[in-house]
Amino acid sequence: MFGIAAVAAAFGLTSLLGGGHAAASTNCTANDNQRVERANGQSHCIANAGPGSRASAQDTTNNGAALAVATTGGTATAQNNGVNSSALASGIHRGNGYAYTMGPYSTSVAQGRSGGTTVAVSGAAGGAFATGDGVACLGSMAATYDTTTGRGCFRWGELYVH
Repeated sequence: MFGIAAVAAAFGLTSLLGGGHAAASTNCTANDNQRVERANGQSHCIANAGPGSRASAQDTTNNGAALAVATTGGTATAQNNGVNSSALASGIHRGNGYAYTMGPYSTSVAQGRSGGTTVAVSGAAGGAFATGDGVACLGSMAATYDTTTGRGCFRWGELYVH
């Protein structure tokens, strides 16, 4: 039940806070043994996909970075929506990783693995981390969930559920 709530909260944060300016976006998409890298001023994205994999990275701020790496049938999606922020996602062994930043000075890291799905969403001056080492929600707004381990966390102001 917590997993469903954390994922719903993560996607709710993206809807509530919006997502940057489409005109300023730097986009990278790679499929099946492709690598795409783009830089536009202070905006940078990298998408790297191994065999049978998909990676998508987008920086909507014109001043941040998004990195997505997928291998062995995985999927990775990284979207940076915060100035001076970075979103990093990986998907390995058919795993799915989704990382989103929603405010300035934010970091989001999601590592999907072994057929599982991992989501990390971080707000302003915070961090959301969901990897094989565990989960962490830092700052005033963050949400994560990892279906492989069943672990997640949610932070909204003083409310923290881990």
